[in-house]
Amino acid sequence: MTAADAGLADKAAPGPPPPIPRTRDRWPGPRPLLWAPRARTVEIVLPATDARLPLRLVGAHEPGYWRADAELAHGTDYLFSVDGGTPVPDPCSTWMPHGVHGASRVLDQEFGWTDGAWRGADLDSGALLRVDLPTFTSAGTLDAAADRLEDVAATGVVGVELSPVATHDPAHGPAAGVRLFAVHEPLGGPPALQRFVDHAHRCGLAVVLDAPHRWAVADDLGLHAFGPYATGSRIGPRTGARPGPPGSDSPRINLDGGGSRGPRDFLVADAERWLRDFHVDGLLLDVDALVDRSAVPFLGELAEDVHGLGEQLGRRLHLLVDGPGRSDRLTTVVHHILASPGDADPVQDLRRLAHEVFPPTTSPWRPPSLRRAHRATQRAASVLVSDLTRLPAANRSVPWTPDAGAAGGAVATVTDDDRACLLTFAILAGTPPVLDTEHVPVPVRDERARRLVDWTRALLALRPAASADRDLPVEVRTEGTTLLGRRGRTAVALVTGTEPADVDVSSLPSDSRVVAAWDPAGTTLRDGVLRIPPRSPAVLHHGPSER
Repeated sequence: MTAADAGLADKAAPGPPPPIPRTRDRWPGPRPLLWAPRARTVEIVLPATDARLPLRLVGAHEPGYWRADAELAHGTDYLFSVDGGTPVPDPCSTWMPHGVHGASRVLDQEFGWTDGAWRGADLDSGALLRVDLPTFTSAGTLDAAADRLEDVAATGVVGVELSPVATHDPAHGPAAGVRLFAVHEPLGGPPALQRFVDHAHRCGLAVVLDAPHRWAVADDLGLHAFGPYATGSRIGPRTGARPGPPGSDSPRINLDGGGSRGPRDFLVADAERWLRDFHVDGLLLDVDALVDRSAVPFLGELAEDVHGLGEQLGRRLHLLVDGPGRSDRLTTVVHHILASPGDADPVQDLRRLAHEVFPPTTSPWRPPSLRRAHRATQRAASVLVSDLTRLPAANRSVPWTPDAGAAGGAVATVTDDDRACLLTFAILAGTPPVLDTEHVPVPVRDERARRLVDWTRALLALRPAASADRDLPVEVRTEGTTLLGRRGRTAVALVTGTEPADVDVSSLPSDSRVVAAWDPAGTTLRDGVLRIPPRSPAVLHHGPSER
């Protein structure tokens, strides 16, 4: 049998491949590479012909890595056999048309990109819209979602946060295990994601991809056949992960134990793949799944790598970190206030709300490994964003949120006034906001939806000025059922009761003016007194116009 008969793209002379600076560069690719530090032999198995082709150790400079002598042709199905064992898929499979446990297939990465002028977006002063692919359209595919990107751009957001696209077993869900490198075929497969990102950039939108790391080394994936990808501890319901089938709680990725170099390389290669080959602008990291106690925290290592990749590509790249309890505090407080407007003493809730809208100027809490990551990577820390502010539906659809109920509990009757309040506080909060389609309807189908989208656009136009002042001291005053919070040039006023009320704004600079009001006709500012209807937020600003 010749190399061509075996599905090889070209013939290669026997012997190990020539040394290169780093064998893992451009991994994965058409030339199979595998980390299997405990293996004595590794073979490529080609199901079409039952051929077996040996892999060779790369060398002592990169211990544990095995590589093929030549590339496999585009479209070739293959598996790996370690020490003559049962053939299993490539842990870094880029295309899995046969399912999560089927053969891997070599993917042709070529695509006619049209986004050569795209340089990224500013996520710090803008906002993202959460696109939960299974619910965003009736088809639930990437191509169907791409058809709505013009409507998304019209809301004023700077990008979309895309729900996980990693392939998994549809019968058991992603909690039973995901193949990080491969795009789920029912979503349209890898070409559909390329089309989605390219179209998003044409619409002026960044794409942040949700990376479901907590399910990347699940037992059912069989990665133990290759090496210590996982440790014994597990990420289960205690951290808020969606429950899967019995026994499906996933083990932790081995980031700080023996043999952790391989899993670290595995995750860095996955990040590089989406950012480089699919032109994705950022990744949302489940920080709970990536905690480690090593001297060089993985998050710091990843930040350094992404920083360098961004400089190489000439694009602005982002790593956002999130996890249980890190992005739902604002919605929790607002929901409680709106659900209980008749409380005898609303001041405590109002003060809590003020704390969330205008958090203290000190740095937010971070787990120890993330704090060390920031210290260890000062020049790369700009690619890391700590907490997010999520609206309820955006919070429900992330991997670490339980299925039951919205964050903070559901409000008995949610009105558009309530939605406008939540949008105001989320967009003007100190942390980057992630909006949802329950509060920002896409596409716009009626006047009610148009009003919410127009309100969102008006608030987002004010966000850069508010974001620029986030390090300034905060002033908060509550009186009765009114709240006035101010930081720098921006102030937010709200009445939580059921009747219109006067808010004393005489403490604000004399040139303060109303720049956004949910009910403009019912909102007046005269002689230092702001009159606003109930649950009708207003935003005030002083100084030169930002619009």
